[in-house]
Amino acid sequence: MFYMYCLYKNICMNENLYELFGNVFISDFNVDGEGFKKIIDLGKYGKLETYSLFPGIVLAFIDINVENYSNVFIENKLPSRLLEINHCSSGRYAYTVGEDKVIYFGKGDLCISIYDMTKTLADFPLGFYNGVEFFIDIDIANEHIKEFIPDFDVIEFYEELEKSRGYVLVRSNERIDHVIGELYNVDERIKESYFKLKCVELLLFFSITNFTNDEFSLSKNQVQIVENVKKDLIKDLDSKITLDQLSNKYGISKTSLKNSFKEVYGKPIIKWRKEYRLDYACRLIGEGKYNISEISKMVGYSSPSKFSKAFKDYVGCTPSEYLH
Repeated sequence: MFYMYCLYKNICMNENLYELFGNVFISDFNVDGEGFKKIIDLGKYGKLETYSLFPGIVLAFIDINVENYSNVFIENKLPSRLLEINHCSSGRYAYTVGEDKVIYFGKGDLCISIYDMTKTLADFPLGFYNGVEFFIDIDIANEHIKEFIPDFDVIEFYEELEKSRGYVLVRSNERIDHVIGELYNVDERIKESYFKLKCVELLLFFSITNFTNDEFSLSKNQVQIVENVKKDLIKDLDSKITLDQLSNKYGISKTSLKNSFKEVYGKPIIKWRKEYRLDYACRLIGEGKYNISEISKMVGYSSPSKFSKAFKDYVGCTPSEYLH
């Protein structure tokens, strides 16, 4: 009986959190399910599979396919003091912080942030994002967290974060993978209890960790240069573009260009363009409008044999095998 009362209290108090989603989603969405688990369906843009863990705490598994964040999200100051804990499983995600700073995080990275200080999204550079996020309404959740971790005050943690820069970005490491990585594959029968245990474990980890920010950030001007470079790289896939040409065109050193591009897209420029060419080749083969020789020229290879080797190394089969 006591368990049912606690579950009812938990669900009711988190209706407030679910209402906040309506304040930031600009696209049409549906909420299905009741009780512990709810699905927020964003249609063609993906979905959030959410779990109400404790009063003031919701866990969401995020699966988003979108290049233009403004199609889905709207900037809106929220009435609650919301702490967000993001862990990226795949894809890349970006926050604009302050007036001229953009931070990116990717596979295995953890970002702890205050919603109202980092709410402006730059983009999803790869067009997709998968990960988990804990939404914590600190004024509701604090007393319940203290039942499990008496010496950890999430309000104090939030306010210390607020005094600094509003976020902490921790690059992928074994400790984070141990604490969060196990969330992604859990037997349906134990999800409710297991997710609650992992939430407490994560906050316990925070209580003894001295976080430091050593991330690489970009200015908005650097981000714009990277976007322009990307357009140049995909405009003519059969053209030979050098780093010297790009750095001279945009007045940026080669080192800065390489570092900035990798920060946005998670890969070196040369590797990114090679994989983009081969991904594009896959689409062209699937369309069936061109033969293999034509496609090899369209994506910048001097001969079908070189294209076939590169394709097999990347895809795992030859273009002809991929066609059939």
